[in-house]
Amino acid sequence: MNSSSCILKLRDSRTSCDSVVFMINAGKFIELVTSSYENKGGIDGQRDAIKTKSALSIRKRLIEDLVSGAVIPPVTIGVLADARQRDKIWQALDADAIDKVLRDIPSDLISIIDGMQRTTALIEAIAKNPEIAKRLIRVEVWCAEKINGLIYRMLVLNSGQIPWETARQLETVYSQFINTLQTGLDEDVSLFLKDERRRRVAPGQFQASTVIRLYLAFSARRAEFDLKDRVAEDFAKLDALESSSHDEFFGYFQSTFKLALALDREFSRIKKEEIPFGKVRIRDGRDIFKAEPALIGFFVAVSVKLFDVPGFDIDWSQTPERMSNVSDNVTKLVERIQKLDDTALEQFLELDVLNERLDRRSGQVGRYERDLFTRAFSLVVDRGGDLPSFKPCWLA
Repeated sequence: MNSSSCILKLRDSRTSCDSVVFMINAGKFIELVTSSYENKGGIDGQRDAIKTKSALSIRKRLIEDLVSGAVIPPVTIGVLADARQRDKIWQALDADAIDKVLRDIPSDLISIIDGMQRTTALIEAIAKNPEIAKRLIRVEVWCAEKINGLIYRMLVLNSGQIPWETARQLETVYSQFINTLQTGLDEDVSLFLKDERRRRVAPGQFQASTVIRLYLAFSARRAEFDLKDRVAEDFAKLDALESSSHDEFFGYFQSTFKLALALDREFSRIKKEEIPFGKVRIRDGRDIFKAEPALIGFFVAVSVKLFDVPGFDIDWSQTPERMSNVSDNVTKLVERIQKLDDTALEQFLELDVLNERLDRRSGQVGRYERDLFTRAFSLVVDRGGDLPSFKPCWLA
């Protein structure tokens, strides 16, 4: 069958994305996808992530079906492309032309956003029967110039799906998001991927999967955001979809991230190496944003200030002024902290009060801590310029 006659093109005017469906040999598709994963250690690393008995059983059955000649649903690829590349994909007359354009796009700007398990099954099926590499499969390309459009599609296509290890899934689906965010930050900021096996030892260092969780919590405007809680996730995504479809949303998130980084650098000036691990939860300033509940609390506090509480429609006309107010309050706080010497800063942070609040026995420690930090940073966002210390925040 000639794949060049099987191209379907649709333009999504809401998210400024192009959808192009075409057919390509399975072998060529795998080559294309393998290239996009070079920085993550290859597709083989993704295969190892599925360990549950049911997932392995389903994949085994899919491989057997492929060997027997089954046709799989289309695999969806997200591509962050410039205007020239986007036009070339849109104007392509056959699959080979599309394939050529995709191969010229940097691999970290391409990722599978729906169909990871089908891709893995294809790899294993080809290993069993090389002839499968010659078969045609359908591929849908979602192509956008701005990251927001792709994030919107990712949320829609992956709603309610957690097909492999959560951290690895987030990094894979949101690879363009991490790349775009990293590009807009200072060089000393590092977002670690799971396979790098690195830990935070300095301010400005975060796990990529944590940053993506921050984005989803920021979108949902709430701290209670458990990715493994299917019901909570689906409801949260209703708000996330509205936020992420708006052009300026990613910019607000990036601005919030920069404010968090500024606080993180100042907090981290306080170091208490002599305090044994396990004695207190927050040993020194570096530990504040080392904890995910504190990060989520800060991002949700800003998000609610910008977009209102969940359930209310977002008034985008008011958001620029609100962002300006948030930035002013946090910046004033940072500037005050910068004038303090280390002893004065230690007194200002009131970490003893924070540890007393965190030293709480509860069956819902995570929820308690997220709520505590959300209230604390809500006060920072509202009154950062005139806080006498952080004690009112930790007691909020």
